[in-house]
Amino acid sequence: MNIGVTEAKIAIKVLEIAIKQGWLDRLLNAFRKKHTILVLGSTGAGKTNFLQSLTELTPKAIDQMNRTEFAQKHSVKIKKQPFVFVDVPGQALHSTRRIRAIRETMSGKLSGIINVVSYGYHEYRIGKAKAVNANGSASKAFLEKHRQIEIDALVEWTSLLGSRDTTGWLLNVITKADLWWDRKDEVFQHYASGPYFEALGEAKSLEPIFLEYCSVFHKFYGDGALSGSFDESDRVRARGNLLCTFLEAVGKGGLDE
Repeated sequence: MNIGVTEAKIAIKVLEIAIKQGWLDRLLNAFRKKHTILVLGSTGAGKTNFLQSLTELTPKAIDQMNRTEFAQKHSVKIKKQPFVFVDVPGQALHSTRRIRAIRETMSGKLSGIINVVSYGYHEYRIGKAKAVNANGSASKAFLEKHRQIEIDALVEWTSLLGSRDTTGWLLNVITKADLWWDRKDEVFQHYASGPYFEALGEAKSLEPIFLEYCSVFHKFYGDGALSGSFDESDRVRARGNLLCTFLEAVGKGGLDE
């Protein structure tokens, strides 16, 4: 696949959408300043790899021992335009740090929220014994537990950020599609209309968007099998769709216009 041609087509598509919907001028005006994006998600869901993938077509998988302990600001240029992504720690025990980082980010002009989830495929210091069965399949109990952790985490921020008075948009990135793509209908039902959607509470007012994503192909804990139905062309397509949707959300404007 000619990646350069693919990305050129994506850029043309963004431009065509902008002209058709009449927000090209707003898009250009919006991009004259940095936009602040809050990046949320439970530990091991793939936030850091996701941020790397915005500028690296094929980033390296993050080691499970390497977790975000403190809020980090990442200055990123996408299509030569500046953005600041605030990546907050996802561990349950870092609730105080996380809420502090959210409130500090809210004190400025917050363009939008990217919420990273992974259908329970959380990879962190717990080790693979509890996550991967002897036959290489992911543990059902592990996945169900961590899907519930994702839902429980919503309580912290939906009441703070679930309004257009605080932010412009909410983009939910369902990463690690290489692990769950063979069950995509089940996954999207869970997030877009099922238990996760219902738990969004006040954040439903932001009209949340849900997109599949894959930052990098990586076996679960280095051992669990891939779905086998999600290939490199799917990964490039999902990345392009994410970038188009992200730029459209920013171009249509939020609080900082």
